[in-house]
Amino acid sequence: MNNDFPNFKKDIDQIEIPEKKLNLAVESAIKQGKRKKWSLGKKITYLCSAAVIFISLLMGSTFVSPIMAKVMSNVPLLNQILQSMDQTEDRKEMLNEFYSKVSETLNKNYEGVVSVSLSRMFTYDPPEINIGAENKTFEQDYGEEIKRVINDLADSFHIDEVKISIEVQNNDFADISKEDKEEMELSEQLFNIAEEVLQQKGYKLGMMSVDAENPILQIEVRDTQQQFNKEKDDVESLVHDAIYNKTDLEYEVEITGRSEAEIRDQNWQPIFSSVMDEVNKQYSEMNGFAYSFHPEPLQIILKTSLSDGEQAKKLAEEIAKYAREVIEVKRDTLTVEKIPYKIMIRNKEQDNLYEILYK
Repeated sequence: MNNDFPNFKKDIDQIEIPEKKLNLAVESAIKQGKRKKWSLGKKITYLCSAAVIFISLLMGSTFVSPIMAKVMSNVPLLNQILQSMDQTEDRKEMLNEFYSKVSETLNKNYEGVVSVSLSRMFTYDPPEINIGAENKTFEQDYGEEIKRVINDLADSFHIDEVKISIEVQNNDFADISKEDKEEMELSEQLFNIAEEVLQQKGYKLGMMSVDAENPILQIEVRDTQQQFNKEKDDVESLVHDAIYNKTDLEYEVEITGRSEAEIRDQNWQPIFSSVMDEVNKQYSEMNGFAYSFHPEPLQIILKTSLSDGEQAKKLAEEIAKYAREVIEVKRDTLTVEKIPYKIMIRNKEQDNLYEILYK
């Protein structure tokens, strides 16, 4: 696999091909061709000429710049990664629909069901449906029937395999006192009021906690503290007034933003998710994932079932290069700021088998 991928945008930018102007000219020609049938022949001639110019420039650049040739040789891999990412997103959406259908069906037809959840490490792992039952006899009475129902639903979603577990689980919500329920309902009401005010001001609500005894409402927004500090007092007053107007309750409001480190971590989460899924899909040897921003640089750790030896190290290097390309494709797609990071491949004993630093 080609390791020149990380610099392909920089290399392309150094080659003087008026691609943007060419695309605009082609698009304009197509639109004009649709508007004026009498000039269609001229437009086709122009489009063909433009294509020839572009191809000539592109072919010429491969002779002038070996870098461009390397970039073009990597295009099939980039297309493969992008296509695979699209397939992964489709799979996630399908699993969510499958889970919703299972949850709806079980809760509607089986009174003893307390909870239904879906878990998995990698998107292409067989999904696991975890069912919480209210008593020990539930699995004995309905276990086999429920498994048949879930497997039939899995077949309807074209899911080849699904794991099913049933465990006794207390319905804690049923034991909540009237006062606790009222407090939960009030917290939800306060959350909705605060969220509405923050959205009007252009902020996204992250977390919120309520101290009813003091009483204090603590809110975290998803923006950085530096961005939020400019109008912190005004926004806190707006939330306070909105709560009072709708509930007649006086709450002290404290709103904070996130640190730069928290924002960075949040921005990288979709990248980590893609690395987990795409590398695991390509290399079955990958069976775990971890990351750490401290100490710097960012450490991306891929855990594998590999042993030691030259063949294992060679495959570990290949896995690291593929992970690198997935990271860069996803990072570019999300326009996440580029930072140095180290990819570390660990063997089945959790020892480092291979590592490489990218700046």
